[in-house]
Amino acid sequence: MKSEALLQTKIIKFLRHEGRFVIKTQGGTPGTDTGTPDVITIYPDGRFIGLEIKRPDGKGVVSPEQNAVGKQIQRNQGLWYVIDNWEKFEEVWRDVTTLI
Repeated sequence: MKSEALLQTKIIKFLRHEGRFVIKTQGGTPGTDTGTPDVITIYPDGRFIGLEIKRPDGKGVVSPEQNAVGKQIQRNQGLWYVIDNWEKFEEVWRDVTTLI
């Protein structure tokens, strides 16, 4: 399993353990728009959170479509983050839980 997939799996397991609603998407597949975040969750107050997961080696690049979707999420009061390692996810999750 690729390191990006391992990171996604770890994040999804954490979110489910926390009792969060989680969807794992595959952008560009039938029914899923290109640029859709890899992991979608909803905070208890109803806030949409999109997580774009990238390779932990720093070689993952956010595509223009992913960036555009991220900006659209943010314009609509949702939260969108690019995550490339577990420590970044932990930092983001601490921020999310204090923001909301």
